[in-house]
Amino acid sequence: MITSTVRRTVRERGLVSRGDHVLVACSGGPDSTALLHVLHRLRTELGITLCVASIDHGLRPESAAEVEQVSALASDLGLSFYRARIEVTTQGPSIQGRARELRYAALQELARAHGATCIAVGHSQDDQAETVLARILRGTGIRGLEAIEPRRADGVIRPLLDCRRSELRAYVLERGLSFIDDPSNHQRDFERVRIRHEVLPVLLAEDFSLVEHLSAIGEEAAEINAYLDAQLPEVPPRGARTIAVEALADLAAPIRIRWLRRWIAQETGLTPNRSHLVEIGRLLTGKGEVLLGSDWSVRRQSGGLSLEYREHRRTRSNRS
Repeated sequence: MITSTVRRTVRERGLVSRGDHVLVACSGGPDSTALLHVLHRLRTELGITLCVASIDHGLRPESAAEVEQVSALASDLGLSFYRARIEVTTQGPSIQGRARELRYAALQELARAHGATCIAVGHSQDDQAETVLARILRGTGIRGLEAIEPRRADGVIRPLLDCRRSELRAYVLERGLSFIDDPSNHQRDFERVRIRHEVLPVLLAEDFSLVEHLSAIGEEAAEINAYLDAQLPEVPPRGARTIAVEALADLAAPIRIRWLRRWIAQETGLTPNRSHLVEIGRLLTGKGEVLLGSDWSVRRQSGGLSLEYREHRRTRSNRS
């Protein structure tokens, strides 16, 4: 079942091409262990070669031994194994996010060093659902609902996105594969862990298919986002701080909001929220100013909208 699901996912989503050398990121947990085992079974059929990488975060005393366990699994499968150690100095709830950033950076470095064309990671359908739900709880818009991409521009692929976590665990147990149960997956300090163990079980009692439904929302959001992005008029080159009203007035609201977000991000590095963008849209037919944080604002000027760095305005005011 898992093997056929992964085969279909890889083919339908175009995750690999024949001749690809895939670096499989394996922590030793049940999901990534299943990923490695299934891709090894499918490697000849898919026309790919594999190598294995494991990252030691150094966050727990047993982490080095866990890397050795992954090394032994790679050896049993006849695959090359690479490791890297990262130093995670951040503490508190943000530690998982920082560890993830450093882990992906280390994986990219290993992929470059060993000629891998893509990096396979073990995110499941449950991970997709948890990500979508977390973003809903934070008040995201349709952009945030897109959640986990099957294939990223940097070559990271996720062949397990159509597999349930329970199915992956059953797969490794049925085959007698050793795996590691990371205790951080049970620490309620982390938002994702609370969603997994406290929020989702309550919702699943009401809708047994909730994981599939949330995952489908993420996929549909990705399709809608891709369509809307394709409709966007080109944003002027960097440095264009004033935009004519006529350039925006005839755009449908969803297109206008996305265009404004892209323009403002290009010029300021900020990612304004939807309420700011709606307010800016109202300036097309009115007057006033919308503040973007402490340093930037958008003002309605004669015939257009102008982005202004507010420190410059304060300096001019002080000089006068």
